[in-house]
Amino acid sequence: MVKIIYWYFWSKLSSVFDKYIAKILVRQMKTKLISQLISSLPIIWFLLILSTNANSSEDDVGLFVMEQVPYGFENEEGKKTGILLDVLNEIRDVSGIGLPVKILPLKRLLLTLHRDMKSCTLVIDSPVIIDNFDLVEPIGYELTAGILPLAGVKLNDYSDLKGKLIAVPLGIQFDEKFHADNSLNKLSTQQYINAIKMMKARYVDAVAGAIPILKYIALQEGLHDQFFNRPLILVEKNMYLVCSFNLTTDERIKLQQAVIGLRSSGKTQQIFDSYLSLPNK
Repeated sequence: MVKIIYWYFWSKLSSVFDKYIAKILVRQMKTKLISQLISSLPIIWFLLILSTNANSSEDDVGLFVMEQVPYGFENEEGKKTGILLDVLNEIRDVSGIGLPVKILPLKRLLLTLHRDMKSCTLVIDSPVIIDNFDLVEPIGYELTAGILPLAGVKLNDYSDLKGKLIAVPLGIQFDEKFHADNSLNKLSTQQYINAIKMMKARYVDAVAGAIPILKYIALQEGLHDQFFNRPLILVEKNMYLVCSFNLTTDERIKLQQAVIGLRSSGKTQQIFDSYLSLPNK
């Protein structure tokens, strides 16, 4: 009888003891698991970042245009606009590649392209650009620079510049021969707009600079096409979609195909014409 009672109490005690031990083991296992998860969080977070970047690799291409009227600028209403801004936005929309387009001063733009990152812009094929960046595709536009004369002033060749008073905005450099020629009668002006206003008042015979910029500013000043004679072109350069060498093959192909499509459809030319065509009055 004593043995039976002893066995009964021992079995109860063992059951309670086993449950107690089981709880301790479970608690220890949970603590260990939580500790392992905490120690693994940096790795898990890192893997999540890699996964996110892998899924958005085509969205991290920076797109930039130079800050210059009429290529990229902020108008009087504070809206960002411009020829190259519109063209690059079209390329982005068609290709599905790139972050929203930003406007940067030219020097900062070139420094940005030099960084070890994916980036693209629209610039002319100058020696510096050719040597340092990937010329993906010409957009179908030639940047022309030279001398824009008043109506009645004929400039058939360089020799016709002799005896003419030419307004030259400070800081522009497009033709080494012209800028080094001290035999010409050149008048420096603060900006493009000052040169155009002098021309409007007929204080000068012609204005030097990038012809599209001159025509755009003239349009804003209310000058029509008949106010000018045919410009003397001294420089012609193709404008390209230019990128850093960090793009993937797929990104480059999509951007190139978008440029070709926009150029072939005439969309690119339409954008340029919408800014630069002077009305005939």
